[in-house]
Amino acid sequence: MSSLRLEIEQAMGLKFPERNGESIVRFAESMEIPRAAEMLMRGLYRDPERVRQGFKLLHQETGSLIDILMPRRSRLREWADSLPDRPRDAESFLKDTTDQLLIREQRLAQAERDLVDQLKESGLEDIFPIPLAAFGICTYKDPNVKLFLKPLGRFAEILQMNPESLRQVVRVHFIFLLLLIAGTDLDGQVYSRGGEDEAIHWLTSIYTLRYLKSQSSELIQCYQEWVKGWGGKLPSQSLLNDRTCEKTRATMVFWRRQLNISWEECWHIINQLEQSENLI
Repeated sequence: MSSLRLEIEQAMGLKFPERNGESIVRFAESMEIPRAAEMLMRGLYRDPERVRQGFKLLHQETGSLIDILMPRRSRLREWADSLPDRPRDAESFLKDTTDQLLIREQRLAQAERDLVDQLKESGLEDIFPIPLAAFGICTYKDPNVKLFLKPLGRFAEILQMNPESLRQVVRVHFIFLLLLIAGTDLDGQVYSRGGEDEAIHWLTSIYTLRYLKSQSSELIQCYQEWVKGWGGKLPSQSLLNDRTCEKTRATMVFWRRQLNISWEECWHIINQLEQSENLI
């Protein structure tokens, strides 16, 4: 944790507050399931019990076909070796079998159609976007982070990704987030804006993706899928280039101290200052 914290402080150019020479990083991981994660943990089904009953009915109807066919197989095997003594009896047997199978097949086909319709109603779009609070929470007044490991594991399972990789990128995101709202600038200035979750998480994603670029493509893909999962906004590639790194940091420092100016306005002001310097 200590080495990761130092890397993140260096990447963002901020410092966590210190007490007795030790950085204050309040970061916890929990096995609890927050209310925001309940739908995710249920899975992809709007009505799980209804779908379960659909499979149960299909199993019963399939079994009923087997119940009809199994006792008749031995009779058919006998007649394959030695023709029946009375053709009329065989004709009646086959007609009765056909009638029973036709009824069962119709019921089986209807059960299959009903179940397929239920499954079609249960898609990924039913749970996305997932509230960010399902994965972790970060409080601003007394800055601390808590990650929820079970929802992260369930998300990894649904999207078929490595759960440890997902946990790693989410941890990095929230440490950057915690540093953004709790850290001090190199001159000691602190964050002074109100809670602006969308802008804060978007800015956090810029630094997180820049950091992950030095790690692996798997972690980048994992992180991008997670951000899309909760409806976050991913930065454009141009913001991840080294050329814009200093401008992003200058804007971030300026933005943290301005109570009434949006990120877009701060970015515009920094651009104007850069153009003026180039002219000089």
